[in-house]
Amino acid sequence: MLNSLPFFINSSSVTSLPSSSTRATTNNSINRPSSSSSSSSSKKGNNNNNNNNKRGFRASSSSSSEQEPAKIQETYQFHSPEGKVTFAHETDGEKSKWTNCEISHVGDVNEQAKVKLGIVIGEFHDQLMNRMLEDARLSALAMNAEITRVVFVPGTYEAPLILENMLMDDSLDAACVLGYIEKGSTLHGEEMGNTCSLIFKQLELEYRKPVGMGIIGPGATAEQAETRVAYAGNAIRAAIRMARTMKS
Repeated sequence: MLNSLPFFINSSSVTSLPSSSTRATTNNSINRPSSSSSSSSSKKGNNNNNNNNKRGFRASSSSSSEQEPAKIQETYQFHSPEGKVTFAHETDGEKSKWTNCEISHVGDVNEQAKVKLGIVIGEFHDQLMNRMLEDARLSALAMNAEITRVVFVPGTYEAPLILENMLMDDSLDAACVLGYIEKGSTLHGEEMGNTCSLIFKQLELEYRKPVGMGIIGPGATAEQAETRVAYAGNAIRAAIRMARTMKS
């Protein structure tokens, strides 16, 4: 797992460049810079553009279509209390295209199957966590599921061990992690979020039990967190649907 985590190059491991006099005597093939300052600036600009292209950056354009993000009509409601929407393949005009293909959505089978869940939730930002836990409870109730175990942990970093303990519990069909990783002045939260999300998914695959991800962030501001309490309910509904599919 550690091999898949992002790494950073330590500046101390980069060999420093030789001095200008050494470069001149050891490598005669290097072109000397022009005495013209405008020529030097032009070359530097070209080099920067080449480096940006290599890194995957796109040059800015005056076209407004390239500057504006794509707008997608959001009608997806599977994770909301409003219920199911009709996808194209379900309409009369499109059904004939898929006659030889089995198409399903997780949770379609055993829709009334009883699901029991456990929740791992952070203690930090307790007021926000109280609201997220209530949203999770109401969402489970609306889907005829039951939350039978809740464990508070100091923070997201402490969640994996408790999550594994829940997944080992035969009485639970699924688990969900709730939390908030706020925006900070360092990469601490991002590192923690990346590490824990990988562990959560690995545990889900190892124990073959769904794990709902109801964590706001990493990098979320307080204002963003206030409008994302429903992440808890989304994670619960997704975990319940997945659990019902695993039961079928």
